[in-house]
Parts: sequence; structure tokens; C-alpha cells
Amino acid sequence: MAEYVNQGLATEELQGELRDLLCLAVLGDHVRWVVRGDEAGELVDWLAKAIVQWRAWADHVAKHLVTLGVAPDARVRSLAKDISVNWVPDGWLRPDEARRLLAFRLASAAASACYRQSNATAPDTVRLLNAVCSGLEAQARGRREVALGHSAGGRVLHARDAA
Repeated sequence: MAEYVNQGLATEELQGELRDLLCLAVLGDHVRWVVRGDEAGELVDWLAKAIVQWRAWADHVAKHLVTLGVAPDARVRSLAKDISVNWVPDGWLRPDEARRLLAFRLASAAASACYRQSNATAPDTVRLLNAVCSGLEAQARGRREVALGHSAGGRVLHARDAA
């Protein structure tokens, strides 16, 4: 009985990770389309690469759910559950607004992935969530530095530096 309960909790966590990654990818697409300004090009280029990675991680999570005998839930209805968490303002975004929004969302997604990884017990699930956690943390660090305008070695960071 305890094993079934643990697997149920693990699969719910994996479903949550799948939703987080897909919501991040949708957010990334949206921001790519609505960011305007002189520095938008660099951010759009970074997002184009990051979105591919987020979707790839989502695909790995979905395939892992399948190996566990659980149907991945990527329905719009399921993604909409988190709409209050994934709120984005209407209209155009300036690059600085977009960078702050992405830095916050990446930090949140990374924290959730790392929390899920720390609670996972099955070795394959731990490895998968560790890869997602590490990748999102690295992206979040880079985005946070860019959003805050921190310098690296005396130069101002731009979106290209966080890729």
C-alpha cells in the first residue's frame, strides 16, 4: 500500500513538473512575440533556444510518466489550473519587463523542480528531476543576473551572456 501511495505522489509531482515546463514554454513563446525595444533581439534569440530546452525536458518527463504507466496530462484544462501563477500582463512588454518576468518564472520553476527532486525516491525519477532542476537553476541564475544588470568581469550582462 505504501509503495502505491509513494508512486501516486511521485506521479503527481511529475505531472506538476510537466505542467510547469509546458507553461514556461508557452510563456516563452508569448514573450518572444510581444517584447519590443532596442534590446529585444537578444532576448528573443535566447528564448528561442530556451523554449526548445523546456519542451525537451517536458518531453522527457512525459516519457517517464509513460514508463510508469501514467498518461501524461498536458491538456489545456490542466495547464489552466496554474493560470494565476502564470499570469502575464496584456500588450507589449519592454525588454526589462520581460527579463524580470522571465527571471522570476525561471526561479520559481527551478525551485519547484529542485523541491520535487529532493522528495523523489526512484532513481530514474531522481536523475530526471536533477537534470531539470540543474538546467533551470543555471538558466535562472543567468536571467537573474541579466535582469538585475549585474556585471560579469566588469562588463554589463546582456541576454546573450545568459544563454
